[in-house]
Amino acid sequence: PFEVQVETPQAILAADGAAEPARLIAAGAGRVLSLHYGTYDYSASLGVDAAEQSMEHPVADHAKDVLQVATTAVGVELSDGSTNRIPVGTATEILEGWRIHHDLVGRHLRRGVRQGWDLHASQLVTRHLTTIAYFRADWRVSAERLRAYVAGDTSRWMDEPATAKAMAGYLVRARACGAVTDAELEVTGLDDTQLRTLQVSGRLQGVTP
Repeated sequence: PFEVQVETPQAILAADGAAEPARLIAAGAGRVLSLHYGTYDYSASLGVDAAEQSMEHPVADHAKDVLQVATTAVGVELSDGSTNRIPVGTATEILEGWRIHHDLVGRHLRRGVRQGWDLHASQLVTRHLTTIAYFRADWRVSAERLRAYVAGDTSRWMDEPATAKAMAGYLVRARACGAVTDAELEVTGLDDTQLRTLQVSGRLQGVTP
């Protein structure tokens, strides 16, 4: 098994106009574990000046959109790139570095990208705190919506199987990273097997409408 660092435009769009990430995954014949966006080499290849190179630059968003479509539902993870603004120096400089990293980690979590690169040990602080905060923010609403979905209660939400899959996946990841406990997830009324079944299919046979 191996992972692919995507650092050139040709790894996103082939000369014939095809989406190259899908070809990379196919060529790996099941061995590709993940595709990683290379922030600086990729943007530099497109002529983006150093001061403008960032995980949130429009060229980065385009590349990651293509990568996300290619990796979805094929068992391959997508990892965002890194920020080279590391949290070192004076207290003010450290806080600024943490703020930048916090914003970028939160941004790719909201985009549905669950992994990212860190270049410095001090970035693990904001990686951990931002991830926990992200999954704490909406776990209860997601759990209550999932419980209502399974019960067929449409008095507040009219969710579909695709949304149920997303909510179950969110809750599974929230527990896996330590943001919520098994006791808290009891509000769903689901056991682990049922939660993982919903994560895969969005349905529970004989229960879900």
